[in-house]
Amino acid sequence: MKACIITAIFIVFGISLSLHAFPTDTLTVRVLGTAEDARFEPRVIKAQPGDVVKFVVEEGLHTVTAYHPQNRRPQRIPENAVSFDSGMLTEGDIWFLEPKVEGVYDYFCLPHERMGHAGRLLVGEVKQVPAYPLGRIAPSIIEDLDTETKLLIDQKSFDL
Repeated sequence: MKACIITAIFIVFGISLSLHAFPTDTLTVRVLGTAEDARFEPRVIKAQPGDVVKFVVEEGLHTVTAYHPQNRRPQRIPENAVSFDSGMLTEGDIWFLEPKVEGVYDYFCLPHERMGHAGRLLVGEVKQVPAYPLGRIAPSIIEDLDTETKLLIDQKSFDL
């Protein structure tokens, strides 16, 4: 009986330790718009490996899709990162992404890609954006993403 109690204490202690040893955050990206106004808000977000990014569709029909050859696009996510595609999401849907690899992840909405509906996730200690291939992203969208990325990287008080 005493051995069972001691074992139970160690199990509870171990579970408690594992839950608190590596805290993660849940960050929210709102998915908005129905046509030319389709957008991710914020368009660029910073996270740490293991954080959870929650995409909340507030209107329209959208996807959250990695720029990656598996999605028939040039690779614009870290080399060792897993490609992702939420599939079609509609108003009220929520989709979660948990990036594990540090680096820059560019993603898009399949129905609105040509209208510039793209976003960027900075995971870990990102100092600059890699020289990713352009693909179908308009240069003006890349310029906007790069400008917002530079602001986040340069922001000294921004700590996760």
